[in-house]
Amino acid sequence: MPRTPNRQLGNVGNLGDIIKHAALVELAALLAGGRADVSFVDTHTFQLQAPLLDRARWDREVDALAARHPAYERYATLERASLGRSGYYRCSSGLVLDALRDRRACAVLGEANAASRAELSAQVAAERFANVLVVDDAARIDDAARVPSRGALLVHVDPFTLSAELWSRIAPALSAMSGRSADVAFVLYRYSRNARAPWPDAPAGTSGPLTETRGGPHEVAAYASPGIAEAVCNTCAALGWAARAD
Repeated sequence: MPRTPNRQLGNVGNLGDIIKHAALVELAALLAGGRADVSFVDTHTFQLQAPLLDRARWDREVDALAARHPAYERYATLERASLGRSGYYRCSSGLVLDALRDRRACAVLGEANAASRAELSAQVAAERFANVLVVDDAARIDDAARVPSRGALLVHVDPFTLSAELWSRIAPALSAMSGRSADVAFVLYRYSRNARAPWPDAPAGTSGPLTETRGGPHEVAAYASPGIAEAVCNTCAALGWAARAD
């Protein structure tokens, strides 16, 4: 059967990507700064890199954000290096793998779309990443307790539509991983043109959402374990995020 193209191909490098990818880069740097065993989990990965459809728009939007919040510069530098080197936009998992480098303990990348999963697997192999596993379902990210205990953990939850049904299906794996990790940060994304709605309950060992931001229909929030909660809030504040009032 022919594989269905991923609709994310038409959204690469949009404002939502800029906001969440900059946060992931900064949080990866935060976690890697104090330890050598950082694991990364992406529940809805897409690909390591993909064509950027509108470079001029991306330049305008990232430059405008960086002018207000210089913390965007690290992300912008990594992306421009990728675009200059390969001509491709570096997506969430590619950016985090690059940012963690030898600090990475393991990575688990979930991708349900068969076409994107095949391309993702080929990209991981081509770049010779060790200890990176691609799985076909976000609910299977912690099969066999893949993420090691007592390390640091960064998790990106990016399903486009973050429904209560989806959260209930993936929450057990998220809580299992976070519950046995020493320091944990979650970045959650959802696309919504509606009024603000409650975010999901925090996974085990974390609280939140602690801080959030919105750019148009793109909403992003961060959760964290107690030991790094303040640092996560400060990191996101440098990107212009606001602390939750409730």
